[in-house]
Amino acid sequence: MRLIKTAIDRCHADDSQHDVLLGDWCLKDEEDVLGSKNKYNKIPYHWNNREKFSRDYIYLDQLYERTLTQLGLELNKLHSVDQNLRYWRILIGPWLRFLVDALFDRYECVREAKAIGTVTSFNLFSYSLDDWCPADFSEFWDHFTSDEWNEVIFSECLLDQGIAYTYSDKCIVPLYLKINENFNFSTIVKNRLKSAISIYSKAIRHRQTGSVIIGAYVPINRLIRLQLRLGQIPYISIPEISLKYSAKSVNIRDNLCRKSILSEGFDGFLAKLIRLLMPKVYLEDFSTLRTMVMNALPSNPQSIFTANAYHANDVFKIWAAEKVSQGVPLIIGQHGGTFGMSFLNQSEDHQLRIANKFVSWGWESKVRNNVIGLPSFQLSGRTPIIACPNGKILHVLSSLPRYFYQHFSMPIAGQFLDYINNQINFLNELETGFLDNVCIRLDSSGESRGWNIPKALDLAGYSQYIDKSNDRIPSLLGKSRLCVCTHNATVFLECLAMNFPTIIFWESSHHEIRPDAVTFFDLLVEAEVLFYTPHEAAKKVNSVAGNVDEWWYSEKVQSARLEFCERFAQTSSDWLDEWSSFLLSK
Repeated sequence: MRLIKTAIDRCHADDSQHDVLLGDWCLKDEEDVLGSKNKYNKIPYHWNNREKFSRDYIYLDQLYERTLTQLGLELNKLHSVDQNLRYWRILIGPWLRFLVDALFDRYECVREAKAIGTVTSFNLFSYSLDDWCPADFSEFWDHFTSDEWNEVIFSECLLDQGIAYTYSDKCIVPLYLKINENFNFSTIVKNRLKSAISIYSKAIRHRQTGSVIIGAYVPINRLIRLQLRLGQIPYISIPEISLKYSAKSVNIRDNLCRKSILSEGFDGFLAKLIRLLMPKVYLEDFSTLRTMVMNALPSNPQSIFTANAYHANDVFKIWAAEKVSQGVPLIIGQHGGTFGMSFLNQSEDHQLRIANKFVSWGWESKVRNNVIGLPSFQLSGRTPIIACPNGKILHVLSSLPRYFYQHFSMPIAGQFLDYINNQINFLNELETGFLDNVCIRLDSSGESRGWNIPKALDLAGYSQYIDKSNDRIPSLLGKSRLCVCTHNATVFLECLAMNFPTIIFWESSHHEIRPDAVTFFDLLVEAEVLFYTPHEAAKKVNSVAGNVDEWWYSEKVQSARLEFCERFAQTSSDWLDEWSSFLLSK
């Protein structure tokens, strides 16, 4: 049988009964993706076994640590520096862990296909791996959940594992974002404002000697209030740095992963791809960018605080790694949901390893001593939103890439189709009078790389309920009587913190909760706020939507909400004082 790797591959197949799909991600262009799920021959997805998912997390964490240690030594030598492991963890750690886990997933998918014994060939399209070497982390992030990147990587996995192929001259190249040349007045104003802020940031960098806050993930007015309370000149964002990227250097890259490149199996495959795909800012352009960064950002911070710049901002990561190596403490603040709750959370693990202090929204860690709970910077001080008795029932949906991209307790790859199906089953069971008041809020953050949720809703007869506005969640809540949250993320924490009537439901087998958090989620279950099936969630909506207040403001619900929020969504009217005291003490 011929193996179909991606949606690109499937577009060039003839739907032969002798074809087999490597995964559900190949079904992107199906008219009815849910109805097509069981229509084709498919390779069973290896991480549908969630016990294997957890075991592999441990294996990949150990592999990541070994690889990071090896790369740290090699990068020190290449760049003639003497930095410790934490330095390189801050700088290349996010990219490396995403790459290690993603490559392992693709390699295991192919290994499963080979083990079945019926796969005899695949189509090998024309491509050059040099085209896929990213300039920086952001470019890598744009690539690695795309069909094009995965078509190339799956092909490399198949070649490495010795599967026969038929050559095709169709060329696979990266789909770089097109530059919008239609400038309007708004665009001109934004660009000029951005340039002005950049000039301002450079001008005051030497005066930033306290706690330098970058990427706080809060509205600018709140950021400025905190900085003024700290007695600082407001530092709004880091300056723009323009770098002309170099060509790849084979001589530099041949010095990477020298101990692993000849290994058999996945270890050797990983070493080969690291050589080819490590972003240029960590190799060819590291020294140039490092000099530019250190001449543009604050030179003498007392401490560094961020909520999200640790992830994709290579300018910040170089500066932070340099300052941390000089003894400056790095403080990371929680910026959203899943933290302290999810059984597996790759991003949380990374942040706890690089931070001197990690500021949670209330929870503590039994295995890390650097977690401190404070009222949420993001949730505190918000204007309460009062539910409208006859308002909408806001149904908030998630969006995730079709390909696995991160090791955390969420639906991954084709498991997200079960999530979509659950949403339709929920809507199917709402009483007509309440269904007519539903407002479905789509998450567009991963729309281009994810599943066609609007199409699935349209085929199920629910497209008329999709919110067409560009309103933010708080604005939609102001028109609603009830919010239905469907995944373990930030929205349900925001609603609970604001005491907005909320029903939560998700598949427990895909949203595993860590042992020390289970008790708090059980409180929500007992109060009939959290449900694990769409049927039970719809049943509850039908029973309370006619009089939400009677249920929501009952002692049982409010007691559970308050105890849960104290742990995972803590707020305070004195947040400004508490945060300024905390940062001034560092």
